[in-house]
Amino acid sequence: MTTGDSANPRLHIVVPYRDREDHLRQFVPWVSAYFDRLVPRIDYRVTIVEQEDGLPFNRGALKNAGFLLGEGQSDYTCLHDVDYLPVDADYSWADCPTPILWFGAEQRPVAPGRSDRTVTTNLESTMGGALLMPNGVMRQVDGYSNLFWGWGYEDFDFSLRIRARRIPTGRRKGRFQPLDHDNDGFTPDAAPSPISVVNRRVFQELWSTGKIPAGDGLSTLSFDILDRRPCDGAVAQARARWEIVRVRFNHRPRPEQAAADTAQ
Repeated sequence: MTTGDSANPRLHIVVPYRDREDHLRQFVPWVSAYFDRLVPRIDYRVTIVEQEDGLPFNRGALKNAGFLLGEGQSDYTCLHDVDYLPVDADYSWADCPTPILWFGAEQRPVAPGRSDRTVTTNLESTMGGALLMPNGVMRQVDGYSNLFWGWGYEDFDFSLRIRARRIPTGRRKGRFQPLDHDNDGFTPDAAPSPISVVNRRVFQELWSTGKIPAGDGLSTLSFDILDRRPCDGAVAQARARWEIVRVRFNHRPRPEQAAADTAQ
């Protein structure tokens, strides 16, 4: 669609999630109140896509699952991490891939309370945190790779999927309140973690030919819905817009990913 197709494009916010109860308790009331104050209003709904226990976390596959769950009822999607709370951010329609996370993501602690080391995000190029995607473009790039288990590199891969197709991108300098947590991509002394090292090799393998990898993404994801439930904490007038969907993936990590994730 284009901005002229609808006076009020429908936004679907997809939040990949597992074992971050404290963050979720802050995210839901904060974001629902934020959208309740917006003028003009945005027609939005939120799906918290929760991965069942038992396998390493797969953030890219969760984003794909969330997109598929809401594709038919939305025009554009925001892929949104649970640890960033909007303070002043523009979630309105974007006609190209548009990250909106800027202030608040510059430098984050590696292991709060256990280390004084930090990691720095390249804000000029990052596609993580909070990303607006027109649904048609999400389909064009076949979504995220489903192959990155544990931590890391799904956002790098996704960025290359976009840029390799020469799809224009935008950037909005939104201000967010970050929620601190251990960064699984690093050890407390800021060295790459075992799963980060493994996923870097997976990433390099996928792009080793110089061609856009095919056969891995929205088109190949298989998952089962285990349950759907209301999401507690939203402001009263927005509760019907929020849902938690727990899913099980029908593909498995490589042995080296499973081993490295266990070693974290």
